[in-house]
Amino acid sequence: MINANPSVEAHYEALEARWNSVNGSLQFERLVVPTGNSDSPFHRWFHLKEAFSRDLLPTIIKQLSFEGLPELRVLDCFAGGGTTLVSALELSSQVRVTATGIERNPFLHHVSTSKVNALQAGPALAQQLQSAYEEAERLYTSDAPFMADTPALSTFSNEEYFPPVLLASLLRIKAAVEHCNVPTPTRDLLLTAAASCVESSSRLRRDGRALRYASERQPREPWVEFSNRVQQMIEDTESSQPTTGFASVILGDGRRPLQHIEESDKKDLVVFSPPYPNNIDYTEIYKTEAWYLGFYEDAEQFRSQRLRTLRSHPSVRFSDEYDYESSSDAEAVHELLKPILDAVPEDRYATGRRQLIKGYADDMLTLFRHCRKIISSEGRLVYVVGNSAHGSGESLFVIAADLMMARLAELANWQVEEISVARSLRRRVTNSRFLRESVVTLSPS
Repeated sequence: MINANPSVEAHYEALEARWNSVNGSLQFERLVVPTGNSDSPFHRWFHLKEAFSRDLLPTIIKQLSFEGLPELRVLDCFAGGGTTLVSALELSSQVRVTATGIERNPFLHHVSTSKVNALQAGPALAQQLQSAYEEAERLYTSDAPFMADTPALSTFSNEEYFPPVLLASLLRIKAAVEHCNVPTPTRDLLLTAAASCVESSSRLRRDGRALRYASERQPREPWVEFSNRVQQMIEDTESSQPTTGFASVILGDGRRPLQHIEESDKKDLVVFSPPYPNNIDYTEIYKTEAWYLGFYEDAEQFRSQRLRTLRSHPSVRFSDEYDYESSSDAEAVHELLKPILDAVPEDRYATGRRQLIKGYADDMLTLFRHCRKIISSEGRLVYVVGNSAHGSGESLFVIAADLMMARLAELANWQVEEISVARSLRRRVTNSRFLRESVVTLSPS
């Protein structure tokens, strides 16, 4: 087992001593991962392995005693697959919730929007879906020569990744759905179902930071997968309960909610799980679905999307400009980051790692400043974040995002109420107790 950089560890010890840090219950350990999502209506339509549990939001609301409010206004700055928004709508019997999500990734925005629109449409949508599916099936099995174009992404042209017969089926499904004479929201649901078949129809799998080739994997037949997913959607909408809440998803920059939400539109609860500073590029790992649905047409569009994302990865070379350096908090941020930056080993990854650390801090400080302006006087902000190990051997160091973000939140006029450690991460790599995932609660100061 490797010892993490002692100077960085001492820095984190001093930081943590500022706040109330507790070992979380087994309940939080279960909630920071997607426990129950794959079996739950609406949540199960697309598996987002990085999501938290559908039960996290109701647990937070209960712990913060928000159930008695006549209306609860919720914001998720990184909506992802829509877990927070769907969970919010499911709380209608307990509290009326108005939920807003922001998502930068166009494919994930499509997925989350499809889910919340379907849940709000209610049981009446089931028959529309059934009719749309039947039309898509008729077109798919017809002798018509139409087929969607193969995406320009080279991954689709690799026959080891996508067997030609299965790729042809995927493209014919997409063409059939696009030719259906149905309302746009219904077509979007069918496209979500089609996109959910892309990975299972290939020999690729999402593995940590990338899509990886699995030669032993047996791809599944796309139409069967598509039919099963649509049947789930029909079952879920048919059995859904009327909701008194409202949810919507904005395609935009979650780091800057004030670009999309009026400052007067106060929120009672901001809850989110941002991309962790662990080098995962979500544009990359969900690229096949995004290219399949046509959100990118060429490499330049794909690169532009990467450059618009939170600086949690060095997959592209981001600008070396950081807003905090010209702000009144420059000295405090420098003091926070210096021990971590000093621990970066001088190797070929050094520039990318330093950009990640500084860029992540800059983005988080911006986010906390924006959220502070739209939180209600009695509101709370709760974030879920995991820390990560970087480097190897004697050069290993941990980026403790939970503590780093807590200090940045203080600079943005938040008070840290509690850091609840939900679980340890990969302790076999290092003996650092800061390699963990945490749920952090803030209140306006």
